[in-house]
Amino acid sequence: MRFKLDEQGKNKVLIGVLIAISAIVFYFLILNFSQIQSFFSNMFSILFPFIVGFVIAFLLNPIMMFLENKAFAKLRFKQQTKRNIAASIAVIIGIVSVGALLFLIVSQVRPSIESLVANYDTYVKTFEQFLEDVLLRFDLDMNVITDLTQSSEDVVQFVTETASQFAPKILDAGYGIVMTLLNILIGIIAGLYLLMDKEKFLYQCGKLNRAIFPERVANYIARFMTILRNIFYDFIVGKAIDSLIIGIICYIGMSLLGFEYAALISVIVGITNMIPVFGPFIGAVPGVFILLLVDPMQSLYFMIFVFVLQQFDGNFLGPLILGDKLGIPTFWILFSVTVGGALFGIVGMFIGVPAFAAIYFLLKELVNFRLEEKEALKKVEETSE
Repeated sequence: MRFKLDEQGKNKVLIGVLIAISAIVFYFLILNFSQIQSFFSNMFSILFPFIVGFVIAFLLNPIMMFLENKAFAKLRFKQQTKRNIAASIAVIIGIVSVGALLFLIVSQVRPSIESLVANYDTYVKTFEQFLEDVLLRFDLDMNVITDLTQSSEDVVQFVTETASQFAPKILDAGYGIVMTLLNILIGIIAGLYLLMDKEKFLYQCGKLNRAIFPERVANYIARFMTILRNIFYDFIVGKAIDSLIIGIICYIGMSLLGFEYAALISVIVGITNMIPVFGPFIGAVPGVFILLLVDPMQSLYFMIFVFVLQQFDGNFLGPLILGDKLGIPTFWILFSVTVGGALFGIVGMFIGVPAFAAIYFLLKELVNFRLEEKEALKKVEETSE
């Protein structure tokens, strides 16, 4: 006996099959989470130079296009020659900009680090005296300060012994640094080639897309990739500008309030602010501990200052710069940061938000499309009746 399904029955069967496949895939991912995480980690290590190259090309493409279409528009060179010159200058501008930024940061932070190391013993004694005064004021057991002091000495001894045990691995660490620098160099070269042959690379990707997928799907994928590019570019550039402003405001505010190590702490706050939601709090932790040694009251005031700064960023500066370009509710931002951090660490916390914003957009369009299809099918059924 043969069963005949109408269009609605076929849709129900298709949905059931998709739900079953999704459940199986989800169960497989949960069951093999550690292996999948290890696989992606290894793939990231292998592809790291090319990922760096793609990021460089992605960020420097506007500069290259401006030079090619505006600055070099009247030059009587072949188009490819203009492209090669514009791409090379864009990469040089990127390298010089990053180098200048690093030099500025190091020149400001280095004195703070040297001062912190030189005065470490004095700060520890000041902190111990502060604890002793607190215990005396509240009539607490003086043995507590002794236990804390002994504990701190034990910690210092443990760190020293651990450092001596890991001394032979310094060579391995040096090798890792050299390999990282080599990968970055390869990434810069790869980024330069991507910029020079941008159209050819995009043409090959588009050709592969249309060869694999039907025309309707291929057109949607091409449109989705454009939206994905805009989301990532708006987020990265906007978040970088936002974090730079927050770092500058933090430095000015700490200097006016008389906090110690304003440059060092402001750099940490500015860099970690690139991480959505948790960034300001992650950046505040080192500053709290540093100021706790210098002056515990400064540490308390600094926590209040960072909280006010975070509120200013979250409620005014961030929305002013980024606006609603991501198009996702706050709950999903928190979700994407948490999941991204669990899968890929700090990098995952950063790229998790724009990646999920793209997925959210894709799912929203899919849901709207299915609802429109159902509404259209319903109208057809009503007309036929």
